[in-house]
Amino acid sequence: MADRFPSRRGVLAAGLWTALAGAGTTACAGGSGAGDPDGPVTFWSSLRGTDTLVAAYNEAHPEDPVDYSPMTSGLAGGNAKLSNAARAGNAPDIVNIVDADLPSFALDGVCADLTARVTPRLRDQLGAQAWTNGVLDGRVYGIPLDLGPMLFAYREDILREHRIEPPATWEEFREAARRLKRRAGIDLATFHPNAYNVLAGHAMQSGGQWFATKGDTWVLDFLGGPTRRVADYWQGLIDEDLLLVAPGSSQEWLSALARGRVAGHIVGPWGLAALASSVPGTAGRWRAAPLPQWNPDHPVVGTDGVSVHVITADSPRKDRAMRFMEWMTTSPEAITARLSSGRSSLFPAARDAVEPASRQFHTDFYDGQDLYALVRRQAAHLRTGWTWGPRMQSTATSLHQGLARLPYGTTITEALRAAQSETLPDMRSLGLRVRQA
Repeated sequence: MADRFPSRRGVLAAGLWTALAGAGTTACAGGSGAGDPDGPVTFWSSLRGTDTLVAAYNEAHPEDPVDYSPMTSGLAGGNAKLSNAARAGNAPDIVNIVDADLPSFALDGVCADLTARVTPRLRDQLGAQAWTNGVLDGRVYGIPLDLGPMLFAYREDILREHRIEPPATWEEFREAARRLKRRAGIDLATFHPNAYNVLAGHAMQSGGQWFATKGDTWVLDFLGGPTRRVADYWQGLIDEDLLLVAPGSSQEWLSALARGRVAGHIVGPWGLAALASSVPGTAGRWRAAPLPQWNPDHPVVGTDGVSVHVITADSPRKDRAMRFMEWMTTSPEAITARLSSGRSSLFPAARDAVEPASRQFHTDFYDGQDLYALVRRQAAHLRTGWTWGPRMQSTATSLHQGLARLPYGTTITEALRAAQSETLPDMRSLGLRVRQA
């Protein structure tokens, strides 16, 4: 079977990618791996539970071992390490990255084209919502691990005390924020100026499309109607002083959560466990609800960051790596091993892995609420067809710099405008045809 790798020159000449949810793939069984060299499959990951996952695999498959190396996540961590290793010719066989970084690594030729290696079972197990995060221009470059429908986690005791129901619409959310601030001086939620992924998730829900293609040209639209609706809405809440404005993971934000000065948090499923570990003193007081809707008759949910696994273009063990990735992504044994600590709320993309995952997460922080049932329902409303840009780290940096000036008079719309204007020449410097909408 011939491997089809992304050619940087070819991609630049074509000038586009379009993420096609549920795109058809040419499937094969992946081969026996007889042509792969001996030695362990090397695997870098920043995800919690990967050590126990790999240990379980190696115990069950001693003849085909995997060698796991932990890494940190983010621009200065795993991303830089992977880029440097790929340039030096010593990248691992497999690495996990976030969905927003997949186009960049594919453009740089780091990721192998896995289209012909996707089996019918794997294609069916993951479904359209997941494949949106791993497919570029109809080709598979990443195997999605989880789904990330945005949710609203809230302090049930605070809302109950002030006779406020979890809001079902964004208008109800605004009214709830007003009532809570007027009655108790408590903010309903936080706007994080360092969370481009959350703002993008809101744009997804509203129908925005920051990056799109027409013919052989990329089109940037950070200021279209759906995104402007999102920007104006959150700007209005900020202007009314109904939100805490603070960076995610900051001491200011965590302290406000711990002291009950903020009563809610918008986050994907993975963040439910992170919240529990961040403010353990509030255990039993939190619940999770569906994300408020613009139109509850036609619910749509955006994604708050998910993980994909890629096989690097220079890997000599692609057949063996693909077999391991399918086991890791879809088998109940794999998800049980990964989540066995009970401290991860990852929601698997694979249909058959959801039930075993739900049995692992300790839900006492949420007073025993069946969170996986909630996430399963919300995942059905995930929007498909979103396209990330080819240099999202640069775009995110520009957007974060603009949003950091919100306390000094900058608006969300102005931050989006600046990020678009800075992304345009950045993409052109790659040789891409690009214009503003």
